[in-house]
This record gives sequence, structure tokens and C-alpha cells, in this order.
Amino acid sequence: MKRKVIVLIGVMLVAVIAITVFMKRMGGSSVGIDNNPESEVKGDSNVLVAYFSWSGNGQQMAKWISEETGGELFRIVPSEAYGEDFDSCADRAKNELDNGIRPELSEHIDAGIMAQYDVIYLGFPVWWYDLPMPVWTFLEEYDLSGKTVIPFFSHNGSSNGANSVNRVAELADGATVLTDNVLSLRGSNVADSEKEVKDWTKNFNK
Repeated sequence: MKRKVIVLIGVMLVAVIAITVFMKRMGGSSVGIDNNPESEVKGDSNVLVAYFSWSGNGQQMAKWISEETGGELFRIVPSEAYGEDFDSCADRAKNELDNGIRPELSEHIDAGIMAQYDVIYLGFPVWWYDLPMPVWTFLEEYDLSGKTVIPFFSHNGSSNGANSVNRVAELADGATVLTDNVLSLRGSNVADSEKEVKDWTKNFNK
């Protein structure tokens, strides 16, 4: 009986460690939010705040940046939602990255409106040490030549963004990507980081 208890405890510890590893690689909460888009952008500002968010961290950061810059919000929304379950989301994200699968997006920006933006703040979580594949789809859809792209992201261990920021620079062909001035926040700290986010944003408003 005692041996069975020890084995059971061992199995539970392995499960906890596995979940922790997934969390660190994915950089988000354990429960997903909705898959709803923002209001349609109209090109009323020269600043766009585009973001992909599963846990809600990127969404919160994007809203603070929009408040500080007056930029229009655009949520990168996959046609097929990742759902609320963390494990399923992690498995799908890994499969997409490993196989170069670009998920179809349900929301798009008219090319004429996109042309009006000079600055694009681009938000995302670090997933599997890289950029989530819906953001690949977004970056490859538009001509960003001559624009300035400023990345911001949440993480759960990859504070330098792992390969995600370099990936943005690679995919945003023709744009100036400010790889040395990114905003990096641990997912668990986002809720209390309004001042930090807005102070970071002010650096680009000077």
C-alpha cells in the first residue's frame, strides 16, 4: 500500500512538471479567452496596434498601448479558435510550428487602410520559443515596406523572446523592426504592469 502511494505521488509530480514545462514554452495562462475580433479598423490613426492573444495577456497590453498612442486595435483572429483548453492549444501550436502551418485568419485589413499606418505595434505570446503561427499568417499577408514595427510580448520564461523577435524581423519584409526596443513581460505580471507598458510606449512618442 505504501509503495502504491509513493508511485502515485511520483506520477502526480511528473504531471505537474510536464504542465510547468508546457507553460514555460507557451508563455500564457492555462485557460484561453474568447476568439472575438476588435471593431473594424478605419485608418483614422497612423498607428496600428495589432496583436494575437490566447490567454488575454497580449490583449491587455495592446489596449494600454492603444490608450497611450491613440492607435487602432486589431486582433489577429484565427478562423479556427484554439479553444480554452491549454493542453490542446499547446499541442496544436507545436504541430503548426513543426509543420509550417499558417492558420487562416477570420479578420483582415484592407490594403488601402493598411497603407496608411506608419507604425505597427505587434503583440504576441512566445509559443514554443517562437512566434505563434497566426502571426506568421498576418505578417505574410501585408506589404509592410517602409513601416516601423515595434514588437511586444508576454512569456513565461523566454524573457528575451527566444526566436520570436528575430522571426518578426524575418517576416516583416521591408519594414524597420525595432528588435532592440521590445517590451517583454512575464505573463503572470501583466495584470499589474499598466504603468510599465505605458512608460515603454512613451519612448516612441517623443
